[in-house]
Amino acid sequence: MSRKTGGCADIRDMLVVHQAFLAAYEKAPGLVLGVRDGDSDRAEVVADHLRLVGDFLHLHHKGEDDLLWPKIEMRAPASLDPVLRILEAQHVEIDSLTARASELAYRWRTTARASTGEKLAEALTRLGRELARHLELEEKEVLSSVHLYVSAKEWHQLGDHAINGLPRAKLPIIFGMPAEIADPSVVKLMLESAPVVPRVIMPMLGPRAYARHARRVYGSRRA
Repeated sequence: MSRKTGGCADIRDMLVVHQAFLAAYEKAPGLVLGVRDGDSDRAEVVADHLRLVGDFLHLHHKGEDDLLWPKIEMRAPASLDPVLRILEAQHVEIDSLTARASELAYRWRTTARASTGEKLAEALTRLGRELARHLELEEKEVLSSVHLYVSAKEWHQLGDHAINGLPRAKLPIIFGMPAEIADPSVVKLMLESAPVVPRVIMPMLGPRAYARHARRVYGSRRA
């Protein structure tokens, strides 16, 4: 077992991202079921939102798989290994559920057929349930001690991984989704490794972009 060097990881940014994911998937089934049969314009708006959140979730988990779990496995006591195996298996299951929801959303977005929407809502309900179980275990068993094994620099690489994998045009919305519910100190933490210009403008640009997105998707500023 080896310990990390340098400043400690501060997990508060990940916790608020988790809150944002849970809120999005809690609302998702109702969004789908709220679309009138045949209203393809509204279905397209909801489906685009689901794709954005799903892509962000996939990159978030891939960053953990590639950058976080290997470091913890190498540095933490072996007693943590069984939990890491469970988390990895949950990632696979959540990826499968996300793919199923994405497939249904793709079919539903152009027709807005109610029967397909019901299947999509069911898939999203199951996805949200599995995600909640996964995040609860991760926060309780791993994130509570991750500062012992991962440096601040290594921690910020997780956020950079997700940012680099998302369309640049969507970054303000993605940043604004957790920033909308975060304490100002956490917003600052989220941007700690970013270049100067994003650090200055994103605290204003992100929440505004997400507010526009939320009004379009939910009908109000917040989810």
